[in-house]
Amino acid sequence: MSLFRAEYRKISRRKIFPGMTLVLLVFVGLAAFFLIAFPQIAPEAAEGIPTFEKPEVYEVGAQQAATQTWFPLILAVVLLGGELSTTVWATSLTRESRKVIHVLTRFVTYSVATVVAFLVAFGVWAVAALIFSPGEGFMPVDDLIGVVWKSAVIALAWTALGIGAVSLLRSVGPAIGVGLAVYFAESFLALWDPWENVSITAATTGLFDVDFGGGFAGFVPGLGLPLWHQLLILAGWTLFGLGLTWWGLHWRDA
Repeated sequence: MSLFRAEYRKISRRKIFPGMTLVLLVFVGLAAFFLIAFPQIAPEAAEGIPTFEKPEVYEVGAQQAATQTWFPLILAVVLLGGELSTTVWATSLTRESRKVIHVLTRFVTYSVATVVAFLVAFGVWAVAALIFSPGEGFMPVDDLIGVVWKSAVIALAWTALGIGAVSLLRSVGPAIGVGLAVYFAESFLALWDPWENVSITAATTGLFDVDFGGGFAGFVPGLGLPLWHQLLILAGWTLFGLGLTWWGLHWRDA
C-alpha cells in the first residue's frame, strides 16, 4: 500500500493531472455544446446534426468522455517517462527491487486517475444535457455502473500502451509521438473492416451503445462487434502494452 500511497502523492502534487483534466473538460464541453446546446440555440444552423434526447444523451456523453484516449496515453508517458529519464526510477528500485510491483502500481494508479478524469468529464456533459437536451429521465443505476466499468477497461488498455511506449523509448517526447501516432492511425484503420476486428479504437467506441442515426453510424467503428469481442480486444491490447513494458525495462536494464 505504501507504493500506491506514494504514487497518489506524486499525481496529486503535480500539475500535469489537473492540467490535462482541464483540457479534457474543454474537449468534452465543446462536444456537448455542438451536439446538445447548439441544435437547441440555433436549430436552423444545426440542421443535419442528430438530436439526442434524455436519457439516451447520457450514453453519448459517456462515450464522448471515455473515447478521449489521448488522455491515458499522455498521462502514462509523462508520469512514468519523467521517472525513467531521471534517477527516480533507480532510487525506487533500491527500496523495492521487484520491477513487476513498481509497474503494476503505476499502471493501476494511472488507470484509476484516468477513470476519475473520464467521470468528471462525463459530469460536465451530464450538466449540459440536463439543461439543454429535450426529454426526461436519467440513466438507470445499471447503466451508470456500466459507464464506470467501461471507462475502467478502456483506461487500462490505453494506459498499458502509454507505459509500454515510454518503457521502450525512455524519452517522453518520442513516446508521446509514437502514442499519438497510434491514436490517430487507429482512428482511420478502425474504419477498415478487417482491422476493426482487432482495433483498440473500435473496441473502445463500440463499448457504448450509441446510435447516431443517418450517415453518422458508419463513422463509429466497433458498434457491430459483440461485447465479448470488444472486451477480448481491449484485454489483448492491455497485455500487449504490459508486455512491451516488461520487455523494454529488461532490455534497457532499468
